[in-house]
Amino acid sequence: MVISSVGPKRVEENADDRFHSQFAWVTVFAIVLCYFNIDHAWNASEIANTIAVDYTSGDENLTADRISAVNPLSTFARLAFAGWGCVCFLFAPKTRIRSSAPLFWCLVAIAMFLCASVMWSVRPSQTIFKLSVLGTLAIGGAGMAMKFRLRELLTIICYSCIAFILIGVASEIRHGYFRPGGNYRFMGTTHPNTEAIFASLLCLVSRMFLSKFGWGNFIGVLVFAFGMLVVWYTRSRTTLAGLLLSLLITQTLVIRGANRILLIAGFLAFATLGLAASTMITQSSTGALGKVATMGREDDVSSLSGRIPLWEELLTSFKKKPILGYGYLAFWDAKKVEYLSATFRWEIPHAHNLYLDVLLDGGIVGLSLILLAILCAFVEVTKLYAKHGRIEFAIVFGIFAYAVINGLAESIFKLPNFSLFVVTTLCFSMLTEPMKASQR
Repeated sequence: MVISSVGPKRVEENADDRFHSQFAWVTVFAIVLCYFNIDHAWNASEIANTIAVDYTSGDENLTADRISAVNPLSTFARLAFAGWGCVCFLFAPKTRIRSSAPLFWCLVAIAMFLCASVMWSVRPSQTIFKLSVLGTLAIGGAGMAMKFRLRELLTIICYSCIAFILIGVASEIRHGYFRPGGNYRFMGTTHPNTEAIFASLLCLVSRMFLSKFGWGNFIGVLVFAFGMLVVWYTRSRTTLAGLLLSLLITQTLVIRGANRILLIAGFLAFATLGLAASTMITQSSTGALGKVATMGREDDVSSLSGRIPLWEELLTSFKKKPILGYGYLAFWDAKKVEYLSATFRWEIPHAHNLYLDVLLDGGIVGLSLILLAILCAFVEVTKLYAKHGRIEFAIVFGIFAYAVINGLAESIFKLPNFSLFVVTTLCFSMLTEPMKASQR
């Protein structure tokens, strides 16, 4: 399949990988502007710290309120985002989409299944609306994947994440809630777990800058340190664990030969020593180490901050529609959010498990398609890395791994937001990358 456009030919990857395109800078601005109006709120920290949420009545359940209302500004921002994707497509170089790749057909099958879910959705109008939202994300992501080389695309993602975090810092300073120390959790203009994802993406992409010389190494270290600092202040434990494992996976893919074996052996030895040491420390040390391990948070670790009881409840709902599910994003209506929030005494916007949420949306069939697509995405990026040996593909592998691991305790990568945009766009980019360097 060949798609033509009016733009210039794509230059060689090794000719010039500098981020200097004015079009790329405008794209960063478009992403930040659109998604800030979609997923962010300038006064998010003030709302979280001043509103006393009454989960028994649901009157102050912000998630339920957002589901019940349609935000015109958010709708306009999504349409503008899709529009910018169309502009990217018009100015993209001539690109060959590898329609023979299994990943391509997996994405087609998922799209067809989601559209078909309207027929059995328990709330068809809500499913149609959410599909239109997902469509704007896909159009924007496809256009950018065709316009930009992978290195430039990763840099755009990096700069967008930096912008989101800095805006969040400015917001908390403005409202007087930026107070690092104690039990402070950085939430910026969204939520600590979401800000942690922005920071994690910075840490993963920073490896690309380290492959350069001179200032590139300094920038890479600075970006990585900034990302890790933000992850720590979000106090997101599952995010930190997923990030560290993803970094290990990326580094294992990059290094070769005996060094790879040494890295894996070193990690296993370190983990073994850690487990052995945990049985020998004193009670007082346990308290100190436990505080570090839980990142200073005092909520229940054994229940994964209340997730396990929630999962047990949601599995009961899944068993009522196990094959095809409730329809795309049809399970989570305002009443369901209010009921679960009142039952478990914390605001519950989703299942806090990507795979359980997919089961609720599409049942066993939907989860099977998603898992197959994940497998194909890993195979595709591995083949490209083996052919080209470029660090960008190792980073994409790490981002995919991070999304999979993060999905064990969060559903953020399933929702039509910036995180899903990143993963979707990188999947599209894998389909526009040639398997042979001579095809450039």
